[in-house]
Formats: sequence, C-alpha cells, structure tokens
Amino acid sequence: MAAYGAATSLKNTILRILQSSRISLVSHSPQILLPAYEEMDRLQKVLLKLDDTSCCKIRTKVNAADERIKEAVWEFEDLLESHILPQILPQLESSRDHLSFSVDLQSLQHRVDSLVEKMKMMEEEYTNEMENMPEEEGKPISSRIDHGGINSKMVGLSDRIEKVRDNLLDEYNYQPYSIIGMGGIGKTTLAKHIFEDPSIRSHFEFRAWVNVGRKCETDELLRCVLAQVDPNAHKILTQGGDHDGEELVGVLRERLKDVRCLIVLDDVWDKEANRLTNCLREKNIVGRIRFLLTSRLGITFTRHGYERMYFLNEEESNELLGEKCLVRRVSLLNLRNWERRLLRNVKVFLL
Repeated sequence: MAAYGAATSLKNTILRILQSSRISLVSHSPQILLPAYEEMDRLQKVLLKLDDTSCCKIRTKVNAADERIKEAVWEFEDLLESHILPQILPQLESSRDHLSFSVDLQSLQHRVDSLVEKMKMMEEEYTNEMENMPEEEGKPISSRIDHGGINSKMVGLSDRIEKVRDNLLDEYNYQPYSIIGMGGIGKTTLAKHIFEDPSIRSHFEFRAWVNVGRKCETDELLRCVLAQVDPNAHKILTQGGDHDGEELVGVLRERLKDVRCLIVLDDVWDKEANRLTNCLREKNIVGRIRFLLTSRLGITFTRHGYERMYFLNEEESNELLGEKCLVRRVSLLNLRNWERRLLRNVKVFLL
C-alpha cells in the first residue's frame, strides 16, 4: 500500500518539524499542522482495513484509489517542505551562527484544510471500492511463472540479499524461508535479485518462480512448478485438466529426484502455498528443495526463518530517489542540483 507509506512519511515530517530544536514556529503554526497529522493517522486506519478483506478479490480499482491518495499526500508534503525552505535560507545566509530559525506556517492554513477535506473524500471512495471488489478468477500458467526480470536497483538491501542467499545455500537447512513486509516495500524485488544471483543459479540445478497472488490452488501451484522443471510435460500442464495433485506430485518427485531446486512463491496471501510445501515434504521429494516465499505483514504463516522488510533510512531513500530521477531524467521538486543538495543538507541539519 503506497498510500500508507506516504501517510507515514508525512506524519514523520510533521513530527520532525514540531519537535525540532532548530525550528521556532511562529504564532499558531503548530496548531495548523496538527489536523494534517491527525488526518494521516485516520487515513492509515482506513487503508489497513484492506487486510481484513477476502484474498480472492480483484483490487485494481482499490489500487488505483490508493495511488491517487499517495499522490495527494506526496504533493502536500512537497508543498510543506518547499514552504519552509525559503524562510530558512535568508536567515542561514545572514548568520551562520543561528541556533534556531523562525518559521511561519499560517499561510498554509487553507492548504491543510483542503488536504483534510480531500482525504475524507478519497477515504470514502477507497472504502466504497474496497467494499465492492469483484471475485478474482484464475490466471494462466504463463503469467504466473514470469517474474518480469530485474528492472530496478536494490538500495540499502545488500546485507539482506546476502543473508537470505546464505540461508538458501545452507546444505543442512531445508526449511522454507520467508520475506515479509507491507505491500510495495520491495519484497518481490529482493526475491528477484536472489533468484537471479549467480551463486544461486550455479547452486540449484532447477529454479521455479510462481506468482501466487490472492487466489491460487495447490494443483495450480504444482503445474506452475512442473512447467519450469519439466517443460516437456505438455499434457499434464493443460490447465483445467483432470490430473489431480497425486499425479502432479508423482511427476515432480521423479523430476526433482537427487537435484537441487529453488522454488520461489511470490506474493503469498493464504495457506495454499503452505499446503504445497507440506505436500512435497510429505511425499519425500523435498530432499534438496528450498522454498523462498514473499508475503505481506499479517498474512505470513511460516513458523520458520524469515526476513522482515522495513522502510529505508533517509540516506538510502535519497539514494533511491536519485536513482529514479536519473532514470526518468527529472529532478527532485524541479530544483537545480545545488538547490537539491542544499535542501537535503538543511533538512538533516535542522530536523
């Protein structure tokens, strides 16, 4: 949920401003920001309701509403930061020995009121879309086994890659391993980098990737794995065929006998993936098979090892943002390079 992360970011920015020992807010400026903070707190509660809905729902419209909320929150946070900077710079230039800087936010009153009103309308739209989500239908195997390749740079997570990779390469550990965290925080990206890691590719004779999603039955998961470890099994791979789980497991048992295999189950929403791992283990074909799962917070079911994903720190966030700006050839807040560096330095210095 990108909107949840945006709300968290704005709340943190407001707190840093209100609690900063370097910023002296003029008159009623603190009271002006409090409604925005409280609205972000309410917004987060609304967004979290999605986790209580059925995992077999199509969330396209909900995701679109989430994106619109995120953009609106980001716009206000950019406005807030760009409003403070011009007030600080003249004071900084006049005296390098300033211990505190006076900032007046009263002119933002109507923008805060507008944000609160807009958020209430968007929350209502989001709730309505969430309550009217249609049921999801099954996906073709071809779309479930395509991980899309690595199209983004990992920032601040090299230690995570190493930790998960070492766990999967451990010859004496056959337990499933999970990457858990809120939606959009980078679980799939981390899993892709591990899946394509040279040491992983050389260690495992077979690798299988399955986009599980909110609705995926055990037989379908088995077909997706089989499609990648035994591409010649055309008849068994016919989706909707009469082949049951026992037959599919039998074919897999023969194909994976005495070989190392990594199976990545991405975006796990329910216990179907757990049934798959148990099914293979009960049939004594787990042998040298390792499972890596990604799952959202509150949905993960593993009792074994896991890696929890967190937000990037400020330095890592700036690095990631700089990478995105470089790729898209746009600048942060449309500022020149020296202004961008100054903005970052002033934020760190003051807040």
